[in-house]
Amino acid sequence: MRRVVCLIWAGLLIAGVASAQTPPKGDPVAGAKAFGLVGGRMCQFCHGDNAEGGFGPDLAGGRGLTFDLFKKFIRKPYGVMPAYTEQRLSDQMVADIWAFVLSKPVATEMGKWHWPQAPASAPLGQRLYIGTMGCGQCHEPENKFARMWLGEYAKQVDFAYFAKQVYNHEEKWPNGVMPHYSRERLPEAVLREIYQWMVVDLGMRASIGGVLTAAAAADGQTTYSLEVTNRGIKNVGLDVEGLTVFVRVPAGTKVAKGGGSGYVGTQALATLGLEPGLRMAPHPHDESGEVVRPKPDLSGDVLVWKLPKLAAADKKILTFTLAGSPTDALIKGFDGSTMFWEKPGRNDNGRPPKMVYRDLRTPDHGDHELIAVKVQPAAAPKP
Repeated sequence: MRRVVCLIWAGLLIAGVASAQTPPKGDPVAGAKAFGLVGGRMCQFCHGDNAEGGFGPDLAGGRGLTFDLFKKFIRKPYGVMPAYTEQRLSDQMVADIWAFVLSKPVATEMGKWHWPQAPASAPLGQRLYIGTMGCGQCHEPENKFARMWLGEYAKQVDFAYFAKQVYNHEEKWPNGVMPHYSRERLPEAVLREIYQWMVVDLGMRASIGGVLTAAAAADGQTTYSLEVTNRGIKNVGLDVEGLTVFVRVPAGTKVAKGGGSGYVGTQALATLGLEPGLRMAPHPHDESGEVVRPKPDLSGDVLVWKLPKLAAADKKILTFTLAGSPTDALIKGFDGSTMFWEKPGRNDNGRPPKMVYRDLRTPDHGDHELIAVKVQPAAAPKP
């Protein structure tokens, strides 16, 4: 009887080991999503849209790896790649990504970097950030968004705070997607150079958001509501001064009225002295790293509000009324509506780095953000 029991336990143990070594069944379609930007882990910024490589190595065709080795390289990677824990990238997502890269033909040549290396004239911190550690492949040339998130907690941000976001990112942002670096892969001395360039010299950014919605319709007119929010933590985040909000008036549309704090009326955008924000950051046009801003569209009129200050955690509701109902063309006409503030900007700390490799969504003076348009077309009348 004892021998039978031992054989049963041995069988269960062998089955358990075999099961543990059997990878989850991967789905290449789900893997493409997990590999990508929308809903994924942004692997393509280093490894290429089709896993052909770039800043990181090519993965297409699997490189002759087994699934277990592929998974190991993700959990405990070589080189400068940060580590993805199961909290950030589940075993099932790893299996799906594995199925996706296996479905791709082997690359015949390396792909281009998503963001080219900063030129030799760039600040050391920027060159380390983009080309040595690869941070800029996801976070773009000036880390526009992370500097904004730091600005929400500005009074708490020192090097220790910054380092924690890099080495222990999951502690503060458990539901985020960023993996974590080890101090062996990213030495503290290198991180200090990046911190000096990005946080001290460039400076943190205020976190200002604007959302435009259609509030009400009556008598052949539609009233719109624009909520402008400083997303910083109260008494901790960055305040802004000299805030100008301008909303494009769609062509062929008549303004009935405007309201809310600081409303000053309408004027031609070309006379305002401000340019619309850019949705995407332009890439360098050649290996020099010089970035050229696309020519802005300054046509048409804008509704304008001016607010002396918007403190962290404060918000303002601005309103205006236009003739007619929101159509697809009218909604498109709001594109380029922007919030600009004079302070803080990139030069406020007195130590602006001299760069040609720029993210031109951030202006030379002050700062700005596009307004998010969440307006839906009016429902068609019932027959």
